[in-house]
Amino acid sequence: MALPRIALEPAAPGAPPATETPFRGRWSLVYVGAGDCDADCRRALYVMRQTRLALNNDMTRVERVFLVSRACCERGFLAREHAGLVVLDAGAPSADSLLALFPAANREHTLFVVDPLGNLMMSYDARGNPRGLLEDLKKLLRLSHIG
Repeated sequence: MALPRIALEPAAPGAPPATETPFRGRWSLVYVGAGDCDADCRRALYVMRQTRLALNNDMTRVERVFLVSRACCERGFLAREHAGLVVLDAGAPSADSLLALFPAANREHTLFVVDPLGNLMMSYDARGNPRGLLEDLKKLLRLSHIG
């Protein structure tokens, strides 16, 4: 299922606006959550960061995206612990169609893998062992000639 191309505003004031959908051109690990960043959110962001780091040389092919569905954000924590994380405000009405493409069931515990063409590929429970996510990402990156 291909994700639509819509304009999203960055959650950080003064940050450059996102053009089109952020999932084009690179593999993306996506987490959709509220901006208050509770324990489940922090765990999911930690798993995303560590999984990307474990990719070693291929980590530059993967970006981490946090789609904030409500009030954003604990900026100090995100800047300190998750440098390089793309934080987008998806609470605007223009982002409803994008959020609808990410299954809502257990969303606060789920990491999504999006390919460089904007296709939603897989989802993983962030509470479980992240080894499966890492192994699948390594395989996808090895076999992919894009992104």
